Order: sequence, then C-alpha cells, then structure tokens
Amino acid sequence: MTTDTTTPHIDCEIADINLAPLGRKRIDWARAHMPIMRNIIERFEKEQPFKGLTIGICLHVEAKTGVWLEALTKGGATVAITGSPGTTQDETVAAIVADYGVHVYSQRSESFADHLRYCQKVLDHQPDIISDNGADLHELLFTLPQNQHLIASLLGATEETTTGANRLREDFKSDKFATLIINDTQAKRIIENRYGVGSSVVDGIMRATNVMLHGKKVLVIGYGYCGSGTAQRLRGMGAHVTVVEPNPLTRLEAHMEGFYTASLEEALPNADMVITITGRDKVLDKQHFELMADNVIIANAGHFQREINLPALTQLAEKVEQIRPHVKGYHFNDKTLFVLSDANLVNLAAGDGNPIEIMDLGLALQSLSLERIALNAKSLTPMPQPVPHDIELDVAALACQYWINH
Repeated sequence: MTTDTTTPHIDCEIADINLAPLGRKRIDWARAHMPIMRNIIERFEKEQPFKGLTIGICLHVEAKTGVWLEALTKGGATVAITGSPGTTQDETVAAIVADYGVHVYSQRSESFADHLRYCQKVLDHQPDIISDNGADLHELLFTLPQNQHLIASLLGATEETTTGANRLREDFKSDKFATLIINDTQAKRIIENRYGVGSSVVDGIMRATNVMLHGKKVLVIGYGYCGSGTAQRLRGMGAHVTVVEPNPLTRLEAHMEGFYTASLEEALPNADMVITITGRDKVLDKQHFELMADNVIIANAGHFQREINLPALTQLAEKVEQIRPHVKGYHFNDKTLFVLSDANLVNLAAGDGNPIEIMDLGLALQSLSLERIALNAKSLTPMPQPVPHDIELDVAALACQYWINH
C-alpha cells in the first residue's frame, strides 16, 4: 500500500514509515564504517554533480544502500528506488523516505510480481540515469512500449551484477546508451565478490540454520568470483567442498586451488549442503532434487530465486512446512530437503549482506560511475562496458588510504 508520510509529496510503497528511527540507527552504523563513501558524500554535497537529474535504481535496499542514497541526494539527485524480494530492510526503507526524500517502492514481503510492478514505478519517474541490479529495469525499458521513449532520453546506466551483464549482452540489444558494468571491474570481482560475498553467504547460512559447517560435505555450484570466494570461506570453516563448474578452464582452476570437482549428478547424492551461485535459471531442477539425500540443506547465493526450481520441488513434495524463520522443509519419498530463505539470496535474506567495509568500495564504484555518466555521458560508447579504469584506480586508492594507511 502507499504509506502516508510527513512529506506527502514523496510517493512510496513501504511497510511502515514509523520504523524510521530503527532504520536511522542502521544507516548511522553503516556510515561510521564507510570512510570512502563519507569522502564522496562530502565532495558531492559541494559539487552537486546530479543537480536537476533523476536517478532510477533497482538495488537491495538495506543500510549500506542508505548511505549511498545519501550521497546521491546530497549530490542533487531526485531518486526513486526498488529492491529485491526477501532482501529489503523495512526499517531502513522508512528512514530513507523520511530523511532523504527518496521515492522507495520496496517491502521485505514483496513477491516477484510486486517487484516488477515496483520496477515500473521507478521508471514512471522518467529517470535520466538508471542503476540496475540483474537488468530488471533494462528489461522493462526494452520490452514494454510505454518505456520506449526513455531509451532515447537516458544519459546512461550502471549494472551491478554478472547476471545483469549476461542478460544485457545475451538477451537485449543494449546499444542506445552506455551501461557501465560494475561487476566487470577487478575491484568489484576480487574485493566484493570473492571476499564480501564469500563471507556473507557463510554468515547467512549459519544464521538461518545454526548448524556446524565443520566436516559438512558442501557442494558449490558455480566457480566464478562469488562461487570461488564462497568455496574458500566454507573450506576455512572446515567444510569438505566439492565444486561443480561446466567451464573446463574454471573447473581446472578450482582443481588447482585444491577443491574436489565433479559433475552435478555425481556430486549430489553425497552432499549435506548444496549452494547455487551461478546467475542462471533452474540450476537445480526436478531430477536433481530426486538425487539428493535426506536432510540436505539447499541455499541460493546467485542473483535470482529461480536458480532453484521451487515450483518443481513443491510439486514433488507431499508436505511443505516452515521449520525456522528462514528454513522450509519439503517432504517427499521418505526424505526431507530444507530450502533456505525461499531460495532468495541467502546472504541478504537471512543475513545483512556483504560486510559494510566491502560495500563501501562497491558503492563508491557505483557513485563515481554515475557521476561520470551525469557529467560526461558523451565520452562513453553506447553499449555495455566496464567501468572506466581511472574510476577503478581512484576507488582502489581511496580503499588503500582508509584500509591500509589509516
């Protein structure tokens, strides 16, 4: 529902504006551990790089995002944002609306249908720039007639994820404006994906389950930067990790780094825990559930819930029951499979996402990329492309300044 606020001109759909004091504390805590973004906020407030511009955003709405939105709004932008199903922090959303005047369309309980409707609400603000997460805004731009006029008027866009980059390059002809792919930077891939995602996935699984990882036979499906970081963190916790990876070079890399490797069909019957982290659809399907042993824990750390075919699992199940807040049991064939967070991103749905300091770097890349588009869009080729190298070096230098030399 549309929530009344003390500033009625702010259109939004959120859970409860009265949660703002709790959200403010979350954002204050995050800001205290984000020195790079504090530096950028101070400069943006003086220079106003987004004055007169509207930025439409799809990104997980949580405390670190709140600090980023502070930077954009203090830099002169009007902002409309939506999040992702199961990952929104309702109290943070309330504070963002109350304190920064951002148009937020996001609730933790939203369905995927709600999510797509909220994405359209963001585009209804006629943004000059978009910042996307999984190419959901791009998809609506390219596929719905009512959004076609925006394609010609957009200055440019950013895309946070590998999943979104794949979709822009494989599914859409995105050649009318520049989209800077944050995940194409080495800083994002190594620092955020390998170390941040690896840590937060383990944290989310442990919060959701309270089970021991030491000695568990864990299957990690996908050995990109996020998958490799997750496999390394799990091994550090004493798990026996097997990697499934179809790319022979990447599979060889996993082997050389000391992991067992196998095909999905070979590995599934022996696994205690299965984690998908590919960015692809139906990585786990009906035939895979049938191969799994009793009491297997299943988690998704890839972008979309649909990496795990929950409708197929539900159809198999004789009974489905909620076991813990983030654990659902599916009973069939005299066994039970446990799915975490309804296959939403386990690190954000069951935890708080990547560590604050890691997102300080990632959101700095976003901030400076959006600034480049706002001030010098004509210097960019109209196509999906990496973040300009000078931006990556500037952010890495700031990280060294605050993380190493502080």
